[in-house]
Amino acid sequence: MGETQKKWVTVLGVGNVLLRDEGAGIWVLRQLEARYDFPPNVRLVDGGVLGLSLTGLMMESRRVLVIDAVRGGDEPGTIYRFDFEAKPAHIQYKDSLHQIDLMEAMGSLALIGDAPEVTVIGVEYEDIVNWGMELTERVQKAVEPMVELVVQELQGMGLVVTPKEHPQEVANVLGGACQSYRN
Repeated sequence: MGETQKKWVTVLGVGNVLLRDEGAGIWVLRQLEARYDFPPNVRLVDGGVLGLSLTGLMMESRRVLVIDAVRGGDEPGTIYRFDFEAKPAHIQYKDSLHQIDLMEAMGSLALIGDAPEVTVIGVEYEDIVNWGMELTERVQKAVEPMVELVVQELQGMGLVVTPKEHPQEVANVLGGACQSYRN
């Protein structure tokens, strides 16, 4: 698919919401869905733990913003922004299977064809081992700045992202209400 045929900008939240901070990307995505309206060429996708299965979806895009929990060696809650092709050496993905698959998917895009630009907006996690759907306090505090960073990235591409007149209450991934991450 040539660049002129690609119209999508994909905001891709990934992670396992059952393992605390591992689900940070999904929580940021839910906030974006509940609070903002996006132009028709922007799609928000819950990639969960699909990893390699997301390759086709990414190849349909001209830009992909991946939102995820990462390991960079800084304090939990630290926010990172980097282009996948120029990933800093100290940034590592988690040792989970979906992360290995996601790294392979992003790394193979150029081999498949006309690869999109991939930008990662990540947060240093604190706990991705223990079961629980709530984020740790330090990662939870990073959700709002991550939402703002995604909006800024999209606006920097010339896209109009507008706050909803009546923001929705954020529902958790199992359908119930959850707390708001607004400070």
